[in-house]
Amino acid sequence: MDEDAELRLLEQRKMAQMRKRMMASQPAPPKQEKTPRELLEAVLVDRGDEVLDAAYSFFPEQTGRIVGELAGMLKSGKLTGRISGGELLTVFRQLGLRFSLKTSIKVQERGRFVELSEKLKHRDEE
Repeated sequence: MDEDAELRLLEQRKMAQMRKRMMASQPAPPKQEKTPRELLEAVLVDRGDEVLDAAYSFFPEQTGRIVGELAGMLKSGKLTGRISGGELLTVFRQLGLRFSLKTSIKVQERGRFVELSEKLKHRDEE
């Protein structure tokens, strides 16, 4: 009975070695490269994604070119670190692409956030 267990163990080892060789001989699946937009979105912080979406909605062709350049800079290492929404908006504005974002100021009142205009309106009514 011990011999049977040893034979099964030996057989399993051989099968594992054969599987390893088969996997090593097969070409690796091709990596899907990220699009320039995906590369840029990975480093955006602080409403950066909102700025990028707004830029695409106002200037799709120009934004595509700018995103391509920024992604190239990220790949080459010329641009490192995170990019905030304010910094990205500044880049677009310096390049002559001016657009507005929907902004709102919210304040906490009784444990919930309300628009500042709403709070001021209620204060005037009182």
